[in-house]
Amino acid sequence: MINRLLLLSIILFGLNSNAQVGIQTANPGSTLDVRGSFATPYKNVTATTYDLVATDQYLDFRGTAAGTWTLPAAQPAPTNFAGRIYEIRNGGAFDLTVLPNGTETIDVSNVSNGQNRLTIPAGYYATIKNTGNTTGTTWVVTLLTAGNTTSQGSSGFSTSILGYTPKKASQRTVPATFYGTSVAERGCKKWAGNGHTYCAYQFGNAKNFYDTFDFARTVGGYIVTMTSNNERAWVNSNILAASPSGYSFDHSIWIGYNKVAYPGNPVQFTWITGEDWVIDWNTSPNSTPQNWFNSGEPNNAGGSEGSCHILATNRNTARRWNDLNGTSTNDSGNAGTDFDQVILEFNED
Repeated sequence: MINRLLLLSIILFGLNSNAQVGIQTANPGSTLDVRGSFATPYKNVTATTYDLVATDQYLDFRGTAAGTWTLPAAQPAPTNFAGRIYEIRNGGAFDLTVLPNGTETIDVSNVSNGQNRLTIPAGYYATIKNTGNTTGTTWVVTLLTAGNTTSQGSSGFSTSILGYTPKKASQRTVPATFYGTSVAERGCKKWAGNGHTYCAYQFGNAKNFYDTFDFARTVGGYIVTMTSNNERAWVNSNILAASPSGYSFDHSIWIGYNKVAYPGNPVQFTWITGEDWVIDWNTSPNSTPQNWFNSGEPNNAGGSEGSCHILATNRNTARRWNDLNGTSTNDSGNAGTDFDQVILEFNED
């Protein structure tokens, strides 16, 4: 105990006199210079609802459902904890939403300032730092990365592939008409599994994939992507299904899985957002993406099928997927069922 008190006294004296303290070095080059290993707390958290506390530092989310965690409320001087850092790893299979306290906000990126939440997708890792502010932006995200995700989760939502930055659902702009046809928003619903909002639209006339893509950009969302069985099942039950559980969307519907040309590579299918499939490892020894394509699809029939869609109910009651030429306005294999129904997805709100 005497030795510990003596060491503490030396550190405090160094801070007061030289403003630099060295551990295992007599010549510190920084305010605190540690020439050795460094330890911080590790906590495995399975709770889907959790309030972060002062003793937390590195937290590993392993919940069995989507989680919502809340950051501590900002404190005025002299108890201000400006500079406090939380490291959060989403080691589960579900998205984790991190909320600032009350009306406080968080800067997620240089184009997403003053946000009311941060979504850490499955397989991602984030570092969050306190700004010292007592109102407004009290936290900033200093790192958000896909880490070493392999078997699950979404890695790499890419605005460079999408070609634009989506808006929040609350900021969407829905035109009364688009490319000469009427537009009616049937409704929007949020899936707790990833915190995304899905909105359903009815056109007066059918549109091809490329016009539908332009419509999504105009509104502020993107053509729906379904990278896992859980997401696809939710969309089927809550958007496609008959009223009142869904919006009775029983026609052919474009999805955001399309052929994209990469420099130096052949044209290949990819999610328009750059997201990865959730992988099903139960099919060992051959792992497979959790897709919902109809048997034998996508087959690029005729060598010109570069866009994908949900089959109409009267062709496939399970609403399997198929590939088709992106210039099509109806599915000729289904007696001309029009592409006049659209599902847009929004990452926020």
